[in-house]
Amino acid sequence: MGHSFGGYETSYVINQTNIFAAAIASGAITDLTRRYLTVGINTARPEIWRFASVGWRMGDKTPFSSREDFDRNSPLAFIENLQTPLLMWSGKEDTQVDPFQTTSYYMALRRLNKKNIMLLYPKENHTLLNPINQKDLTIRVLQWFDYYLKDEKTPDWISGHI
Repeated sequence: MGHSFGGYETSYVINQTNIFAAAIASGAITDLTRRYLTVGINTARPEIWRFASVGWRMGDKTPFSSREDFDRNSPLAFIENLQTPLLMWSGKEDTQVDPFQTTSYYMALRRLNKKNIMLLYPKENHTLLNPINQKDLTIRVLQWFDYYLKDEKTPDWISGHI
């Protein structure tokens, strides 16, 4: 389970191994090239700076000069390997990580018939501030892991989507 860069790491790792029974990734970056070419809403500057020394530490590499490095580090590039059921969530108004990262990953997983569910919370940013949404997410996280780790009864919101 991870959020933001941890969501990226979760999305990446579960495509590399089958040791996890279930996973949750939120506010995750799933397509590095798209992220590289994004202008940050909060910073009003291109997200390129994050790739040089923060997080990925790619130095001067770009998707144009080092496509293989961007693909090798992008969860989307390995999506066909995924066998771990994945719950994803994002705030619909996330200004830190474009919710399209979650939506496009979800669409690819659905197209590949992979077990996954996406939750989009309206009027929420990178973290959930509305207590109603916080409670909803907490219940769903517990139910997700209860179902996949404890073989408990499937809640309707899971059985209706998987």
